[in-house]
Amino acid sequence: MSKCVLVHGAFRGSWAWDRVIPVLSSHGLSAVAVDLRGGEPSMSEWIDDVLRVVEPGDIVVGHSMGGVVARAAARWPQVSRVVLIDAPVIESGQRAVDVSGPLPSSLPPRNTNIAATFVSETNGFDAPLAAWVNERLSPTPMGPSLDAVEVDERVPLSVAFCSLTPEFFPSVASRRRFEVEGREYEMIASHHDAPLLTPITVADFIVRAASQDRT
Repeated sequence: MSKCVLVHGAFRGSWAWDRVIPVLSSHGLSAVAVDLRGGEPSMSEWIDDVLRVVEPGDIVVGHSMGGVVARAAARWPQVSRVVLIDAPVIESGQRAVDVSGPLPSSLPPRNTNIAATFVSETNGFDAPLAAWVNERLSPTPMGPSLDAVEVDERVPLSVAFCSLTPEFFPSVASRRRFEVEGREYEMIASHHDAPLLTPITVADFIVRAASQDRT
């Protein structure tokens, strides 16, 4: 039976899906969360991290920067659907930095590791959960964001954005573009870290997306 392959966002790890996986399981959906390698990887190496666990018919789910990796990794018919949770929506020929808002005059070198920013109540976390997350955050490498990707448009796409994400986040730029282009998406009432903050709602969206491909 097909499964969900879950891809975390920047500064996070597979643990970012810990609250979603049990809910998916209760709906009869198996899931595995991947860890994107650190160091100085390329986007191709991150894609390999995902494809290593993908089996025919799987659904690939990405949150935030993980959505860029998910969409870049998905090839039909190996992947039956891509589900994006508050992620920038990348298109063929683009780099992650191209869908992250206005480009600065200069970009950090690809061997840069960007320090994580701690979460707090401002981001929707209560104190215990914020402490749990903050002790697990790690720097994220710049390199993959500088690599252009190719997207297989044959793979169906389901997109949800978060209603409380700050305007400067990359996912908001994609939501504005979807609005202009009249493309479909759903809204999740949450801050950006929805897999940690509203796991039931996130799992419900994934389950409904997966059900579209069942015969």
